[in-house]
Amino acid sequence: MSINIMKWIKYFIILQLLNTLYCQSGKLISYEHKVSASNSDIQQVVDVILGNNAPLALYNMSMYSIEYEIVDSQGSSDTLSGLVSFPVDHTKSFPIASYQHGTTIEDDNVPSVTGLNFNNLEVSIISMIMSTSGYIIILPDYAGLGSSDGYHPYIIAETYTPAITNMIRAVKQMSGELDIENSFMYNNQLYLFGYSEGGYATLAAQRDIEFSMINEFNLTASFPIAGPYDLSGTMVDFYLSINYYAQPYYVANVLFNHLDYYDSLDNLGEYFLPFWADTLAGLFDGTHSGTFINSLMPENPIEILLPDVIDDFTMNNENLFRLTLEENTLLDWTPISPTYLIHAAGDDIIPIANAQVAHNSFINNGAALVNLIEIPLSAGGHEDAAPVCLLTALDTISIYQIINVKGDTNLDGLLNDIDYNLLIDHLLNFTTFDLSESWAGDIDYDDKLSIFDLLLLEDIIIYGSNRSN
Repeated sequence: MSINIMKWIKYFIILQLLNTLYCQSGKLISYEHKVSASNSDIQQVVDVILGNNAPLALYNMSMYSIEYEIVDSQGSSDTLSGLVSFPVDHTKSFPIASYQHGTTIEDDNVPSVTGLNFNNLEVSIISMIMSTSGYIIILPDYAGLGSSDGYHPYIIAETYTPAITNMIRAVKQMSGELDIENSFMYNNQLYLFGYSEGGYATLAAQRDIEFSMINEFNLTASFPIAGPYDLSGTMVDFYLSINYYAQPYYVANVLFNHLDYYDSLDNLGEYFLPFWADTLAGLFDGTHSGTFINSLMPENPIEILLPDVIDDFTMNNENLFRLTLEENTLLDWTPISPTYLIHAAGDDIIPIANAQVAHNSFINNGAALVNLIEIPLSAGGHEDAAPVCLLTALDTISIYQIINVKGDTNLDGLLNDIDYNLLIDHLLNFTTFDLSESWAGDIDYDDKLSIFDLLLLEDIIIYGSNRSN
């Protein structure tokens, strides 16, 4: 083979690698404005829904649906979608909070589609509360939902992180494309939280970020809520001990999508009763509701499997589903970020033992910043307890929150000599600023950092405001 041919092969490989990295960076494809609302209008709505528990709406909000590109864990590119809502105040920079939603199987019930639609209270309430409280709140749709092709890989840990991290990257790109009056700026804080499936997705993403992306994402705190973290232990024991389950389609969703992801849907007949082998693919095509699938399900959801498969699942640790559940159990690692496992004691869908086992496992692994918050039985089951759990998380998030103003170049929420000295160092080319730090230093809004910004910052630190105003 000639040197030139080798050269071009090498060049092609490099281009392919660069293309992959570019896709992995969360390339922003498009965004569309969905709604804007005043803080007073939002306050009226949340007061009606939450009563005395409603937080104060401080900012007007603006909401967009977005599409972005990812490369998944198997190396395939895909277009994902999501929803972003942010405070309307271009004079401040805000934390990013990623909320992972609970289980849905309908393509028209994902955040990017519903937006502020009270048929989806989870998305609407979270978006309104968080954005008007001073957070850039993002809500990924997940792979296989919204704009994404294929089936949603339900409760498969490695599939959630690309959706979350790449949406964060895409939203950061979007922040630089909006005109200044409608724009937003992010700071260096990041929060992860989610409920049910979203609690599981949150913990999975936290693990992956801490393993391999800690230098990119400054994870301030994580709030996994009511998630099935102990799939191979607590959840298996639970399903084998019950004769009735309130949401049986959850189980069908796990079994179907685990078979699709780890084996083949060509083998449905080897695992499921004939009716289910024939119908599952159509039921999980994004057009059917969980309520509809529940109407077809037996009270004991594992009875959609063939009897010999149930026997094998019960007795054989090498059973396919046993192995996939073990692979996606989230216990064997040590969280390093502040982590708050929140779970209702009366959860009838995902037992609180998931959070208890996870907490004990993390502590035994050496974690120093993991907390377990048990919501009392009086809050009710999985659905009824959700508002209490979420408000508990939001109260705790607010303890950490920092909102930055112009001049706060180190993004610590304070204006002092440290910020002044950092700006000097940057102007002298001693330090490099990222986008949010550059935004903070650009006090005169001329899109460049200069001695004029330094003089303005000096005035702000000494006099509390610019003397020329």
